[in-house]
Amino acid sequence: MTSRATWRERGVLRHPALKFLLLLLTGVFIAWALHDQWTLMRASAREVKVEWRWIAAATVSVLAVYAMLIQSWRLLLRGWGSELAYLPALRIWTIANLGRWLPGKVWSVGALSVLAAREGVSGAAAAGAAVLGTLLNIGAGFGVVVITGAEGLDTVYPGFRTGALIATALFVAGVLALPLILPPVLRWFAVKRGVPMADKQLTPTTLWLATAMNAASWLGYGVAFALFSRGVTPQISSDPALFIATFAASYLIGYLVIFSPGGLGFREAALAVFLVGVGAAGQGEAVILGVTSRVWLTVLEVLPGLVSLLFLPASQRAALRGAK
Repeated sequence: MTSRATWRERGVLRHPALKFLLLLLTGVFIAWALHDQWTLMRASAREVKVEWRWIAAATVSVLAVYAMLIQSWRLLLRGWGSELAYLPALRIWTIANLGRWLPGKVWSVGALSVLAAREGVSGAAAAGAAVLGTLLNIGAGFGVVVITGAEGLDTVYPGFRTGALIATALFVAGVLALPLILPPVLRWFAVKRGVPMADKQLTPTTLWLATAMNAASWLGYGVAFALFSRGVTPQISSDPALFIATFAASYLIGYLVIFSPGGLGFREAALAVFLVGVGAAGQGEAVILGVTSRVWLTVLEVLPGLVSLLFLPASQRAALRGAK
């Protein structure tokens, strides 16, 4: 019987045909999700008048969130005894961020590990900080949703509030247990990947500070989305808490669908359902916001990484091709 390890060795899980199939399924889902809403979206689009000052303010807010997330990653690295200056961290993080557009969302961890090791940082610490940062971000996102609007979203998806509360409780318990869990996990990773072990272990203070920064990043994303919405559809609700909750919930749904690059299709569909369900927007307006915000955020996610790749030394570019 063929084992999963054998599949990995043969490259089946990374085969171009499989990736193409996943992208095709994603495209079919998007077409299905937008089919019934296309007429409403076209009717609403005729009345759209973009106010660029709000788009600019939203863009600045998103870039500020990126700066905070990079600093959170550096904080975790420092907690493991690895120092990395901000500019190299910025370059590495933006390049690795491109990995969210690959099915499975795991390339970014390998890229962070490889590029950070080239800067003299422990590969285990870099990869561990990346994975831990992602987990903290997801958990903090559920916590923010619970605080800002889980009750309203529960009217759209009954049971959502309960699920978010359970996820938040598990997240808090996980953060409390991390100081005990992380050392053996990191030792296993260092041996498996043949990279140096981190010099020291994270303290509870570092973990909670990183958690707070990730929670703040969701608030920043929500405010940015509210500003963007004001610039595209100024007539819809302007309740910041509502935008924070709907954006965070839809983003988490898109992220957890691991086979869809960047949560493409799923995030937009969830966002439209939430906005309409809580009465913040009409169907056409919600679809317009989902599509236009996707384009806007995609540019902000991809462009910095491409610029960083452009200035990446050839030796590091070659090492990056081998990241898994």
